[in-house]
This record gives sequence, structure tokens and C-alpha cells, in this order.
Amino acid sequence: MISALGVIPARFKSSRFPGKPLAQIAGIPMIKRTYLQVLQSKSLADVLVATDDEAIFEYCVGEGIKVEMTSDECLTGTDRVAEIAGRHAHDLYVNVQGDEPIIDPIVISQIVDAYKEYGEGYIAYNLCKRITDKTMIDSSSIIKVIVNENYELMYMSRLAVPSAYSMKKPFYLQQIPTYGYTAKALLEFSSHSKTVNELYEDIEMLRFVDLGHDVKMIQTNAVSISVDKEEDILKVERHLIGPRTI
Repeated sequence: MISALGVIPARFKSSRFPGKPLAQIAGIPMIKRTYLQVLQSKSLADVLVATDDEAIFEYCVGEGIKVEMTSDECLTGTDRVAEIAGRHAHDLYVNVQGDEPIIDPIVISQIVDAYKEYGEGYIAYNLCKRITDKTMIDSSSIIKVIVNENYELMYMSRLAVPSAYSMKKPFYLQQIPTYGYTAKALLEFSSHSKTVNELYEDIEMLRFVDLGHDVKMIQTNAVSISVDKEEDILKVERHLIGPRTI
């Protein structure tokens, strides 16, 4: 029986959007929306928020959301998950970004199911989906993924990769920010400083690639809208309203 813990890292001091976890989306703070979505997954033994901010911690306590404080020295969300993993023994730790308020619980099942199939054969698991919209392909907020023929991660970039130097038209994959980590992965990640390509691209998963580890990518069709900037809240609210009929 696989035991998986869902961890939602949430920090207040975002450079692009300070206070983001507590930002209101149609009247409900984003961290609560994310937590309630993750809570729907039947693949997790438990779910908790990991934060270094007192305001987020107090809000979660007041709402009955499981939450734990982590060090303010954590450089990334993954470092925050690693700290939580040191306190809770599980087979797999599923990291769902706190800025994913409409995350589909099915992606968590996809991560856990992949771990059930491959186990420790991969140090980490991540999701991606095909995109065709040129605005998304060209956006630096959308991380594009390059995989090999075994659907293992080769590289991630904020640029539109792969390039189309040949006559063959490439397809593009968008990273979905839900991750599955083994305890070994989190120990490896937290024991190294940021690596060269991770620093260039500002993408945490590249640390595993730079260190020579295999990461399994899983293709999904689930909808994902990350709130990177304040204006992204409108995208989420429009999605929640859905198409209007006359």
C-alpha cells in the first residue's frame, strides 16, 4: 500500500505578487481554493499547507486547514516540502503549488499511479500537456518541456522549445506544476545549492536534470491555470464562471 502526502507550499513574499496565497478569488483566498481542490484526491493519505508566514499560518488554522510552519531560509517550494518530509514518513510526497486554485485532483492520481508503476526507478515525477496556443508557447510564464522517447525529462525552458530549424513542425508541452518526490529526491534536492540551468531558467526541476537524475513526465489533459501575476486572478475567475449562455 502506497502512502502519499500532499504538501502545498505557500509563501507570502512573492516578488511578482506579494501576499499571493491570501489573494481573493471570487471571494475565497487562493490558498483555501487550492487546499480544497487537493483535498478531493483519494490518492493521498493526508494534505497540509507548508508556510513560513504567520498570516498564512493563522488564516489556515482559523479555517481548519492543516498547516505547518517551515523555515524562512527555504529557497524554493521544494525545499519547504523537503523540510516537511523530515517530519512525516511517507513513500511519496506530492507537491502542489499554492498558486494552483483550480488544480484538478486527477493529476494527483496520475502522479501516484505513476509511482505505483515505476517506484524508485525515477527520483521524481511531473506532469505536462500539449499546447498549441501561440500566446502560451511564447509566454515566459509557461514552462515548456522537452522529453525523450521514454517520456523522461530532458530539459525545461521558458522559451518556445524545441525550435523548428528543420521542416518538421514541433509540438509543445506545458509543464503542469504538480510533482511527486521520493524521500531520496527531497534529500538530494535540499542538500545541493541551485544548479546552473536551474539558475538560468528559474525552474526547480532542472536541478535533478543538472545532477544527472531521471525524472518521469506524465502527459495529462487536465486544466491548469497558475496565478503568477495579479492579472491571472481574472483568468481563474472567468474559468470558474464558465461559458455564459443566453
